[in-house]
Amino acid sequence: MTKKKNNSIKTKDFVSIGVYGALYFIMVAIAALLTVFVIPGYSYVFIPVVTALLSGTIFILMVAKVPRFGAITIMGSVMGIFLFLMGRFPGALLICITFALIADGIAYGSRYKSRIGILLSYLVFSFNLVGPVLPMFIFPNIYTKQLIEQGREADYIEGAFASISQKTFIVLMIALIVAALAGGLFGQKMMKKHFKKAGIV
Repeated sequence: MTKKKNNSIKTKDFVSIGVYGALYFIMVAIAALLTVFVIPGYSYVFIPVVTALLSGTIFILMVAKVPRFGAITIMGSVMGIFLFLMGRFPGALLICITFALIADGIAYGSRYKSRIGILLSYLVFSFNLVGPVLPMFIFPNIYTKQLIEQGREADYIEGAFASISQKTFIVLMIALIVAALAGGLFGQKMMKKHFKKAGIV
């Protein structure tokens, strides 16, 4: 009788998720620094784009090492909790969890063996960081109130919204998709040997 494979996350998997989650967090921090110098004035808005470009290898290696449902959700949720504790828009936590969960479902549906499936999963996952940004476009009054409650000066608030427009939002969405695809494809190329070992071809 064939033993049924256990696809649940094991204790040792949490160590791997923690390691790759920490690396992902570092990539977010690096992306924040890069955007300040490369695209000043738009730095906060385009952090998700630069992060998507840099983090493909980390995401794909994590999926290769922990091909189990829940791993992606945990990594995205931890980032969401961090953003929430940092005082970002409360809905950012829900957005992080939602996109991470959808990405998890896509990877699980592909049985972690389809390169296209994993790439699509990463594309969706990359939208998890738009949570802190969306209120600037959709709920500017609420976001402004939040900044005031945090003690931000009028000049800071004015500067934060100086580059915000419908055009900026469209550019953000397109750039995020392109960056995620580029980052994911680069990650797959870099981790080709690991993919073979993990059965992801």
